[in-house]
Amino acid sequence: MRFRFLLACILTVMGTVGALAFGASPSHHARVEVLLTAPSDQAFIDAHLDQLDVISTKRGVAVQLAASPDDLELLRTSGLRWRILDRDMENIARYADKGSNFGIFHTFSESAAFLDSLRVLYPQVVSAKYSIGQSGEGREIFAVRLSDNPDVDENEPEILIDCLHHAREVMASEFGIMFAEYLAQNYGSDPQITWLLDNRELSIVPIVNPDGFVYNETTDPGGGGMWRKTRRNNGDGTFGVDPNRNYPYEWGYDNSGSSGSTSSETYRGPFAASEPEVQTMMAFIDAHDFMTGNSVHTFSNLTLYPWGYTSGPTSDDAIFDQLAAEMTRYNGYTPGQPGQVLYNVNGGSLDWNYAATAGHPKMFSFSNEIGGGNDGFWPPESRRRPLFEENIWPNILLMRAAGPFVTVSDPVATASVPAKVVNPGEAGYLDLTVTNQSAVSSTLGGTLHLGTNDPWVQFTSATAGYGALVPMATATLGSAAFPFSVDPGCPSGHTVDVTVTVSMPGGDLDYPLHFVVGQAPAILADDLESGTGNWTLTGSWATTTAQAHSPTHSLTDSPAGNYGDNASSAAILNGTWPATRLEFWTAYALEDGYDYGYVQISAAGGPWLTLGSFTGTQASWIHQDLDLSAFGGQDIAVRFALTSDGYVVDDGMYIDDVVLYGDSGTNQAPSVPEVLAPAGTTTGLQAELSVGNSTDPEGDTLTYGFRVYSDAEATQIVATTDGIPAGSGSTAWTTPELPAGDYWWRAYAADTLNRSSLSAATGFTAGTASGVPLPGTGTPSLEILAGVTGSGTRLRLTQTGAGPVRVDVFDMRGRRVRRLASGTMTEGRHELFWDGRDDQGTTAASGLYLVRAVMGETALTGRVTLVR
Repeated sequence: MRFRFLLACILTVMGTVGALAFGASPSHHARVEVLLTAPSDQAFIDAHLDQLDVISTKRGVAVQLAASPDDLELLRTSGLRWRILDRDMENIARYADKGSNFGIFHTFSESAAFLDSLRVLYPQVVSAKYSIGQSGEGREIFAVRLSDNPDVDENEPEILIDCLHHAREVMASEFGIMFAEYLAQNYGSDPQITWLLDNRELSIVPIVNPDGFVYNETTDPGGGGMWRKTRRNNGDGTFGVDPNRNYPYEWGYDNSGSSGSTSSETYRGPFAASEPEVQTMMAFIDAHDFMTGNSVHTFSNLTLYPWGYTSGPTSDDAIFDQLAAEMTRYNGYTPGQPGQVLYNVNGGSLDWNYAATAGHPKMFSFSNEIGGGNDGFWPPESRRRPLFEENIWPNILLMRAAGPFVTVSDPVATASVPAKVVNPGEAGYLDLTVTNQSAVSSTLGGTLHLGTNDPWVQFTSATAGYGALVPMATATLGSAAFPFSVDPGCPSGHTVDVTVTVSMPGGDLDYPLHFVVGQAPAILADDLESGTGNWTLTGSWATTTAQAHSPTHSLTDSPAGNYGDNASSAAILNGTWPATRLEFWTAYALEDGYDYGYVQISAAGGPWLTLGSFTGTQASWIHQDLDLSAFGGQDIAVRFALTSDGYVVDDGMYIDDVVLYGDSGTNQAPSVPEVLAPAGTTTGLQAELSVGNSTDPEGDTLTYGFRVYSDAEATQIVATTDGIPAGSGSTAWTTPELPAGDYWWRAYAADTLNRSSLSAATGFTAGTASGVPLPGTGTPSLEILAGVTGSGTRLRLTQTGAGPVRVDVFDMRGRRVRRLASGTMTEGRHELFWDGRDDQGTTAASGLYLVRAVMGETALTGRVTLVR
């Protein structure tokens, strides 16, 4: 029996050796940490980059290697200080409980099938998968296009996301198919994603290196395979070329950014673009006009951009820096060039995509290295969704940046006294930050349009202009800020919701923004003196008396001393809170640039977003005051987190005196009253306005307020009242006598604490008028050439000078049905046609519609009656 067992072992070893000779079964790898205690240690690593597989680096501190048996033998004779962290990386990463395949991650065939399913489910935005070329072993390299016309190559800005150059980076391919699904699922319901797919073409190549990927399926069917390269037979007993060292731009620039050794994990190939996979990607890129791109890799929590072959900057370094900083705003990744944050790479896709402009336009090319050291190349299944979510925003931003795209953000409400908040009963201005997020296009300026349903505030202008912006530039409205006033009865701390519309060549995009009137009350205050009952703690988080802001206790990640290597822990505030502001005090000692403390929030159950990060040493306590009004009073979860890498540890992070401000009231606002009359009708000069009564969640007695405006944008009040007692089933108010003309009105319901939102602006005519210029309109004109129609009508505009024009059709509830024009028109007469359809192409119902033309500061209206 012993003889048979021994013979079986010998035959097994012989079989393994034979298989290795043909490259069929690779050696398993150990994860090894090498300390860099002297310059000679780094020099040794640099000198052996053609052999060693460096998976993470911290220059001057340590590197981690995926070490083969030959690498371990080299290290044993090197004189370096090193240790084995994991003896078998493949076995640790294997999804043993899932049987064959990769668990919830997708194999090559499963990824292809997933793309097929997306086409079936979302044919309006996802193309059928198509082959862009073949791998060295003859496998198809698939791509899909996402756009509003996915089967047509339209003249729209293009974006490229390619994934899995390196075969072991399973989260790279996973991200590609998950992002396609995310966009398709949200098209039509998320306005931003809808706009982007209507105005962009996104190509996704989820698996650039199918041969290497399938090889990992063969050797490690449960996941965990460590094969990185292609499967080229190098003719000397070795296999594979690193496709991300095989692109022609600065190919073979030196032997540290790539290797000429066939056995190296960074072998650059026998000549530039030797690999069919690379040839395929080059031909695909040259056949398109990709403006921005992301080559997805794992792992290191990095966002990389050119140059890769050298640490010197590109001529577009400022744009790369700004885009990378914005891409990493929420996920906390470290941005930089490869040589600054990892190691130089020559022959990489980043540099070729950006610089090889003989065949294609300059592409602003990035590479997200998804995940950290604890995730590795084969992350735990529980990390699949969080890793995906933290990389949604960077790729949305790249879609924005590929063409014209203007954003508005950071609303700041100030009173007449600079830097003073606007309190109830005061007037002020709402300033906004306008950003041109395009990396490739300047904007000549434009007009913003603001609307609100808030009954506590009154804006006296709904339009504001902004000037020309070069790519990635920002500006505030300044003197063009929106003026408004606040009702004296408005509760202090009330959150005002506004919508700002940006008109862009591809259509309007609405931005919901928020600001706070006065000071919200504290809804939670914790000085940590009464323990941690308000918190859920992971890792070693606990209270301590070693440091405190006031009086004796604070919360820290490591009360017993320094935090550990590869720490990942959090202090999570229990519950969710309708907070508009967060204050706390902090002090910290963290390895600068490598270990981080974070303050993060999750709004309405969404992913964690980083609002502040801390690294280095801050020995004295500092105050942090974070504005959360951008989240509009949504229920917010708060946590403080600490992450560290290996090697160097320190004292950690301290938190004290945490205060949340927001709406602490439990009283709910009444429902919006239903407009009854008038709605598109003609009244006397005194109009009776009536609404159906609202309901109140607490059953409180309600009163009603009414507002009458001379413009559809509801900025010019001509009559107003509050406190009208509720009638029986409905409530009415008769206006003072109005000059003959067109008007719009709104109403709200109120209990003793809250008001409902205003009803939609609804039009009526006092006396008899049609196409009457509104007060102060001047000489421009609007003519309705067919006021009653069954199929459509022509409109004639007369411009007295070149300038901005916006023409909309509204129903009598004040809802916009169709935008007919938005942009600049020359002086003179212009004709437009409304075909009787809404913005979605649906036939509008019979009834009366108002045409609203805004030409500079002039506003005109006319009427169209549709008869079906």
